[in-house]
Amino acid sequence: MKIVVLSDKKPGHFKQSLGIIQNIPDCDSEWIDIAFKSKWRDNLLRAFMCMFGGIPLPTSLIHALLRRCLDTSSYNSLYHLEEADLVLSTGSSVASVNLLLGKLLNAKTVTCLRPSPLGIRHFNLAILPMLYWKKQRNRPTICQTIGIPNPISEEVLNFERSILQNILKLKHQKRIGLLIGGTDKHETISLADARELYNSCKRLATSHCLQFLLTTSRRTPPEVTRFLMSNFEKEKWCPLFITPDTVSEINDPYQAILALSDILIVSADSFSMVCEAASSGRNVFVLAFTHKTTHRLPKRYNTYHYMEENGVLTLIKMEELQDAITGSIDSDTSINRLQDADKAVTAILEMMKAFNKD
Repeated sequence: MKIVVLSDKKPGHFKQSLGIIQNIPDCDSEWIDIAFKSKWRDNLLRAFMCMFGGIPLPTSLIHALLRRCLDTSSYNSLYHLEEADLVLSTGSSVASVNLLLGKLLNAKTVTCLRPSPLGIRHFNLAILPMLYWKKQRNRPTICQTIGIPNPISEEVLNFERSILQNILKLKHQKRIGLLIGGTDKHETISLADARELYNSCKRLATSHCLQFLLTTSRRTPPEVTRFLMSNFEKEKWCPLFITPDTVSEINDPYQAILALSDILIVSADSFSMVCEAASSGRNVFVLAFTHKTTHRLPKRYNTYHYMEENGVLTLIKMEELQDAITGSIDSDTSINRLQDADKAVTAILEMMKAFNKD
């Protein structure tokens, strides 16, 4: 099956598409980066496809739209495509291009997430996480996942574990991975949170002989990153501290932390990191930091509660961290990992099989 993957070059969107593509058997994929000449041309194309996305369009008009709206490199890459069975994209900005390319190549179209303002009605299949379930009717063109598809594989992580232990010369101890996000309009990690996190980890490392592996993101406030770095890096019980700008001998330090850890603590602000951790087969704790408002929690918490009820993760507050980790160290409770990428792939294959029969 020939699949064209359209990318807006956002890492989170790239990972979603990759998680699907790498699990499709006998897949010949071609990745194309899409960039627009300007934001207003992006918006114009979205508005046009809202109105005309469901009807046939002349080939000359499709080329004119793409040529006028996309930068030269993006348009040339699309122009030289000769065939495809399926077009896959993640995110709003590439959704309109997905539909146009589907018409041009007579290919099926699949979108991850719900593109705004285009919606999903013109796509052959939409892969929607729980965040969007209530907005859509239960219809055959929707694949409902709990979280978002991602490329994390428990089998690959377990294979990499012993190799990474040797590279980093790590002792055989219980390890806890800390995946720290940043800030959004609902919540953030403050310096006070960072201090309490460090003190809790120090007490746990001392009392239970634990190692901690830590990574921050580009959204982590700079003062928080500096504090965590200056304190965690000096500790023998923290053999790995990675920031997005850290130069490392490891190809993928973020995945290395997932592979090496027995327990993962993920900041609640990053839905994508939570979904990746929950796909790893590790014991996952989602840690809520400072909330900016006292109004209702963001919608992602509805999904977290659903995951918690189904044994995928545990949602905790900072004051609960030590007791939660202590109780889980020797626990043999079975873990229900997310398998959203597998579910998305199954839906795509079933869709293609149905169309091939027709």
